[in-house]
Amino acid sequence: MNIKVLFIFVLTLGIIKCNEISILNQTKFIVTKFYSLNGYNLTIKNTDLKLNAAVQQRLTEIYFDIYPRLINRFNTNAPRSIHVFIDGLNKYPYWGLAVDSTIIINSYRLRNPTSFARYYDIFLHELAHLVQQYTTRNLADVKWLGEGLADYVRYRYGGSNIGADWSLPDYTNKQFYYDSYKVTARFLIWLENKYNSSVIEQLDKGLRDVTYKQNTTWNELTGQSIEKLWLDYSRNSDLIANIPFIQVTKTFENDNITDDDPVN
Repeated sequence: MNIKVLFIFVLTLGIIKCNEISILNQTKFIVTKFYSLNGYNLTIKNTDLKLNAAVQQRLTEIYFDIYPRLINRFNTNAPRSIHVFIDGLNKYPYWGLAVDSTIIINSYRLRNPTSFARYYDIFLHELAHLVQQYTTRNLADVKWLGEGLADYVRYRYGGSNIGADWSLPDYTNKQFYYDSYKVTARFLIWLENKYNSSVIEQLDKGLRDVTYKQNTTWNELTGQSIEKLWLDYSRNSDLIANIPFIQVTKTFENDNITDDDPVN
């Protein structure tokens, strides 16, 4: 399969706006690369001309291999054309941010080779947020669950977790289900294996449709309150052992996408 790649060099002083995010681009050069494959489009705007080209290539591989899987599983209405803005001026201080159909990446972190593996799966976490498409009114009290679901995706689909020295933490009695990110993700994987394989999709859909209710949704899905589920988890948390991740199975060669043997 051939992938269309368009390179655009732009001389500009511009502002990229993303809801509440506004990043001023003070450099004169933006390199824009456009990729298209099977109805999915990726635009990468980079203001860091010293960034390793292999990093952008890997981000592109992850997008075309895994993002369609996430859409098919969680939300077929998610945007199929996304923009990645690589901030070479470090205006955005964190690893990354996803809003609507845009992901902002801090290039300073990408320049460090020891961060490559870590960032690839952080990028996957941000792609999960694009698929979620939650609104502010349904995230106010349950942001912990949205972040937990995104880290669930990172664990289940990420191929660079080991290289990034990233893993889900063992349960301790100092944790709570609302601790978010890795703690919540581990609980969700335990929940998925204990009850049914669709509970994750139903929680995700409930947040997106604004039908999620803390007092009723967990009972409807499992017959137990979340407090009771967490208590059960604290007593039997070892159920998570030996759950495999889903590895990336496509790579780029000469601007083509080739299929490798799938990992079982």
